[in-house]
Amino acid sequence: MRHRIWQFNPPETAMDPHHRKIDLQSPADLTYLHTNIKASAQQKLDLAIPASATPANEPDTFRPQVQQLVQDYITQTLTLALPSLAINGLDADTSMLADAKTSEEEDESNYEPYDPRLAEKLRTLYRQLEWEHTRVAELRREAPGAAARA
Repeated sequence: MRHRIWQFNPPETAMDPHHRKIDLQSPADLTYLHTNIKASAQQKLDLAIPASATPANEPDTFRPQVQQLVQDYITQTLTLALPSLAINGLDADTSMLADAKTSEEEDESNYEPYDPRLAEKLRTLYRQLEWEHTRVAELRREAPGAAARA
């Protein structure tokens, strides 16, 4: 008769009490994690399925489907991870993940497209600021001597 060395036990719905939950300091940490996971997945997707792979006159039907599958997977993974998370000592729930999604959508709508003229103006203003800092430093170095001579 053979003895079983191991036995498969399916995962229980309750978390094992011997393992601590992952502590997050605020719901913003969950939003940060969700945003970074989505950005990383988007980078990998851009490498695997470049947008230029389809002809210009044909709509790409494959890429949006893959993007939706990846987003669903990320959402499902985070939803399954929520019971193992504690935010400020409180159990995380699915509403926090929904809040993270809505705040990301709000953040994305606040950005303007890149404006090269505005960027050049900003660079010019920084150069002027550096010149002014240099001039103030020179005056601080020279002014006490000039005041002492006068």
